[in-house]
Amino acid sequence: MDIQQLFGIELPLIQAPMAGAQDTALAIAVSKAGGLGSLPCAMLTPDQLRAELETIRAATDKPVNLNFFAHTPPVADPEREQLWRKQLEPYYREYGIDPDTISAGPGRTPFDSEMAAVIEQYRPAVVSFHFGLPCPDLLQRVRDCGSKVISSATTVAEAVWLEQQGVDAVIAQGVEAGGHRGFFLNRDLNCQTGTMALVPQIISAIGLPVIAAGGIADQRGIHGALAMGAAGVQLGTVFLLCDESRISDIHRQAL
Repeated sequence: MDIQQLFGIELPLIQAPMAGAQDTALAIAVSKAGGLGSLPCAMLTPDQLRAELETIRAATDKPVNLNFFAHTPPVADPEREQLWRKQLEPYYREYGIDPDTISAGPGRTPFDSEMAAVIEQYRPAVVSFHFGLPCPDLLQRVRDCGSKVISSATTVAEAVWLEQQGVDAVIAQGVEAGGHRGFFLNRDLNCQTGTMALVPQIISAIGLPVIAAGGIADQRGIHGALAMGAAGVQLGTVFLLCDESRISDIHRQAL
């Protein structure tokens, strides 16, 4: 099954969720154009997510993917934080930055019961997860809403595990992917392979639709992934140059 059939979209394309670089505008534009637009949700509160979903609902009735993290939040380590800041001291001095004014950065909140309640209220077409899956009870609440569930795998073993948990499709995330490494069973980077090597291995190992992700940014890459048997592709970086992205002018110039 291709992802057009699975998600009810016109094109076999998913716009990767990119927190900090996009909001609803990009997700809406991609969904309206026939792909599957995605909204990153790990940095949103439940109320913020509701507001974003109201914006999407007012703009389109096309399928949209909501993306969440399923990680275990790290314990704060002030000593390690100070070591990082010490390494950056020359840049603070060069640019006149007061390090005391710099926060430790926004956190990413894992999917929880409050977010599950939002899913139950809005019943999105697709819900995706990164770093594995939430606990079975929360995952079942998502399934009960009729949402298709997908998650990222960076190895064959992760893809097999995801299939065993009952996901609807697996994103094969090659090492070229520009976003977070989605590994959750093995953090050994020596086990991470490129997209064009990983995709056929996962296709051979599981019976679910496989979505290729990582380093695909043009028609040739898309055709190559589909020719290998991928059910669709997920693209991120290439969408950053869209008018709807929120990246800075410096970022755009670099791209």
